[in-house]
Amino acid sequence: LEETNTGVNSGCPAEGRCVTTFIGPAGLGASFNRTSWRAKGSVLGTEQRALSNTGGSRFAANSTALIGLTAFGPNINIVRDPRFGRNSELPGEDPVLSGTYAFEMVSGMQEHDTQGYPKVAAFLKHFTAYSREKDRGHDNYAISTHDLFDTYLPQYERAFAASPAGAMCSYAAVNGQPLCANGGLLNDVLRGWKPDAVVTTDCGAVTNLNGPPVQAPDVADAAAFALMNGTDIEMGSDAFEALPQAIQQGLATEARVDE
Repeated sequence: LEETNTGVNSGCPAEGRCVTTFIGPAGLGASFNRTSWRAKGSVLGTEQRALSNTGGSRFAANSTALIGLTAFGPNINIVRDPRFGRNSELPGEDPVLSGTYAFEMVSGMQEHDTQGYPKVAAFLKHFTAYSREKDRGHDNYAISTHDLFDTYLPQYERAFAASPAGAMCSYAAVNGQPLCANGGLLNDVLRGWKPDAVVTTDCGAVTNLNGPPVQAPDVADAAAFALMNGTDIEMGSDAFEALPQAIQQGLATEARVDE
């Protein structure tokens, strides 16, 4: 996990040698300058690749938290409420603007080298309907089908035209179904845009399923619920270690694990 939204989240490899920090996404979004959005992505991709090649770390020089090539950004949730504490991470309130911003940024991040390899593997955040921090991980929103496809999905569809590696599912639940265990949105919608998209959780999202609105009775149930409904990789907790138990109980299948 390497956050790459305003800059590559890293410690400075040496005195005076730090990554580029861009102005906030809202400022860049307000420029309506696609060239600058793609250039930003290119710089982020180059710097993250360089840090990975040279043993750079996330927090400080010589830290054991080494930087890899999975780049979590851009964040293209929609600004819906000025009280949302993460509005500063977002390009704006319009799905077309946000989707175009993400398309250009991902295209820059994943530019290919002369051997055909992308600089990094970009993951969009946070899929989807994540516009509030209160009760994070257990919040549930009643969203109509119209509003989903008019407000909360178009920016991701546009961004997936740039073929990011995948997306991070959000903590939120839509109509009672948490996004990290929402087969309709992960398998039918998101993988309709990119069949081989990889879905990772936000940190701790699988263990959150043991609480509301799902109330999974144990860790095995929570892990199976996430896996069988479209999540591939768990981050921030170790609930997926219970998958062998879930398979034995008939809650999950080896075929899904092997996908």
